[in-house]
Amino acid sequence: MARVLIIDDSSFMRKRLVDVISKAGHEVVGLAADGADGVNAYKNTTPDLVVMDITMKNMDGITAARHIKDWDRGARIVFMSLVTDEDVIRQTQELGACGFIKKDEYDKLISLLG
Repeated sequence: MARVLIIDDSSFMRKRLVDVISKAGHEVVGLAADGADGVNAYKNTTPDLVVMDITMKNMDGITAARHIKDWDRGARIVFMSLVTDEDVIRQTQELGACGFIKKDEYDKLISLLG
């Protein structure tokens, strides 16, 4: 069972991801609505995996991932977003993301959880 932190500005997506992840037998250990809160939540929960949106207010997902990786080089982050910009996807790969999946690809997310 993986311990998961969800960082997404959409309350609908946070609720949907909690449902999908919980039904797959994993534990959601934290929720955050923007990158800044997500970084703090990561430090407080040290999850096995972070599911991160990219486009958020206050602090975007790329910046938040950089902060998390600075704090914990071994952090596992999966970006789940509607963004299709190749430069953004390249940045997630350079950060060492475990994956970049679209917001409706729940089966791919569950397969990454193990």
